[in-house]
Amino acid sequence: MSFLSSWRDPRRWPARALNGAAVALGVGLIQLAGGLLGGPAVALAMSGGAVCTSLPDVPNAPQRTWRRMLPAALLVSAVTLATTLWRADAWTMALLVAGVTLLTQMTLAWGPRAGALAFSGTLSLVFALAGPVPADPGAALHHAGWTLAGALAYAGWAQLCSHLLRRRWRELATAQALRAVAARLRSRAQRIAQSEPADEALLQASIRDDVTLAETLQAARDLVFAARPSAHSRRLTDLVLQLIELRDLLLASRLDLAQIGHDAPAAAWRAALAAALRPAADALEQLADAVGRPGVRPRFEAAALRARLLRTLAAVPVAADDPRRPLVQTVGARMAHLLEEVESMVERAGGPDRPARLAPQALQLFVSPEGWPLAALRPHLRLDSPVLRHALRATLACTGAWLLAQVLPWRTHPYWLLLSVAVVLRGNLEQTLARRNQRLLGTVLGCLLTAALMALDRPHWLPWIFLVAVGTAHANVIDRYLVTATAATLMALLQPLMVQPGSHPALAERLADTAIGALLAWAACFVLPSWERRTLRRQTAAVLQALADHARQISEVGADAAAQLRQRQSRARAYAVLGALAASAQRARAEPRWARVPEAPFEALLSHGYTLMALLGTVQQTLHRRSAQLDAGRIAPALQAMVAQCRQTLQPDGSTDPAASAAPLSGDAAAIWPAQDAQADLTPWFERRLRLCTAEAQALGDAARQLLAAAP
Repeated sequence: MSFLSSWRDPRRWPARALNGAAVALGVGLIQLAGGLLGGPAVALAMSGGAVCTSLPDVPNAPQRTWRRMLPAALLVSAVTLATTLWRADAWTMALLVAGVTLLTQMTLAWGPRAGALAFSGTLSLVFALAGPVPADPGAALHHAGWTLAGALAYAGWAQLCSHLLRRRWRELATAQALRAVAARLRSRAQRIAQSEPADEALLQASIRDDVTLAETLQAARDLVFAARPSAHSRRLTDLVLQLIELRDLLLASRLDLAQIGHDAPAAAWRAALAAALRPAADALEQLADAVGRPGVRPRFEAAALRARLLRTLAAVPVAADDPRRPLVQTVGARMAHLLEEVESMVERAGGPDRPARLAPQALQLFVSPEGWPLAALRPHLRLDSPVLRHALRATLACTGAWLLAQVLPWRTHPYWLLLSVAVVLRGNLEQTLARRNQRLLGTVLGCLLTAALMALDRPHWLPWIFLVAVGTAHANVIDRYLVTATAATLMALLQPLMVQPGSHPALAERLADTAIGALLAWAACFVLPSWERRTLRRQTAAVLQALADHARQISEVGADAAAQLRQRQSRARAYAVLGALAASAQRARAEPRWARVPEAPFEALLSHGYTLMALLGTVQQTLHRRSAQLDAGRIAPALQAMVAQCRQTLQPDGSTDPAASAAPLSGDAAAIWPAQDAQADLTPWFERRLRLCTAEAQALGDAARQLLAAAP
């Protein structure tokens, strides 16, 4: 019932559904306008331009939307004009296919945000080939002109929707980030509760959650931090900033658990710690549902949960002289701090307005870059660039698919084979395999739906079903490509039925072209392959450098506002490179064994990297929140020594940094705890954290070098 009620109320739609509905409505209005202006042919041209231009239309800030939509509109129109002029000659079209593919795939030099723009060019080529053959160059210009009109009209529509929905996009992005953190809390609780070391499935699930969390947090930054100052935007900004802090606290929850052990008392302690995380995850889920709904506020009482956690930990039957007791108290206090942060988020969501934590200029430093600077292309104009290698193999595969389509027994829809290759072939084998399987199944489902519609014999339904398919395909392209593939097949098969009512779609041809195209795309992955091992040296160097920089930044005691901003930036860079490495590890699992990076050193590098980030996070939190309980005369030289040893250790080539010179920290980093009471004097515990930082930095450097040595 709740699912149905949420779909009846557009205010509760997820971002992808709202975005898909806006796209379908925009295309429908443009198609209607085209029909009124010039009849079915004009409507077809304008709707085709609108559909192709709509691909980069995703939830975005208004000031960033036009920078994606205008290039897409111009690219779609240029490709449409060239295709309609040259489509009569198969060899000339082969050259055009090669040129368009190479040009559009090279746009990936600007990052993932260029992916939709790249496919806009290919899709416009396919749409132009699917349209009627122009009688002369004048007719081609006429068709391209109306396509340009539809493309520009859709760009204007996207800008309007971005402006009208900007508040809702920010709310939905914040809610999505809240849900991602809640999911990570639950997976972390599952890891903590395990009485034995985590199995392979849990490790891989954690890597996936970390990748998802990094992506959703960055999406929230891009939308929320770009907003103009207001009470609403300040509230959302604070929530996103607190989520970032909460990620640090969640990461710190992994510390010291190995020291607790896996015996019966340890199992009870672990169960209590895990049980404390689950209500926090539930509260974040409820908070996500409450975003944008005034008066709705979840209840979360951190004090009661904290008291229950500490009572449960203390009640575990264990020997009075068990040396783990002080450590368990420290871990419990750290978990209680996480609960208090969740309670602070709940209060901020429903509380009064207050000054922003960071100035708008500072927030912009954490927003993804926009625009299309030509300088981004220069590093990729060399054969060892993954972007250039993918562009070359995509060009070879798409051109080969077009030429192959000319000699197949069926030649009525040669662009279907081209389209199948274009949508399946991705920049890496993992995504290509996923697209291949989903595209094949989606094509089968789309053909079955088309056959059912033909059996119903309701031609007046087709334009409406086409628009629903447009919105559905757009809404699910990222998260549910099987749905997109089904809807896209339905669109492709309905288009000729709308142009020529009574005709019969070539279902068998569509299935055959999809199967052949998927096979060609898979085979092309082995041409100039971009295996993950090719980027390992660059990625490991980035990880080591980012963590060394972050260690240097957090060592500033009593940091002013500018220093705290630098600390935030260094933390964001460190998380970004670790997230990129986690994504690389996930992709590497799909590669052939002879090319695959060994999983054990990959996971070791990630584990040590995140552990060092957790340790540095606890150091930073202690310096900012509890500096009064530290002996400044002792911690200042200890901090300098820790930073110097991290800089010396975190060298990708194993060399020594001559600038890093300081007396080594004394003491055993593996010591479980100091003798002093942590609540009375934090200095010994803080010194232990610093020793652990240097030890973990050493382990991280060793893991990086072992990974590079083990890579085939």
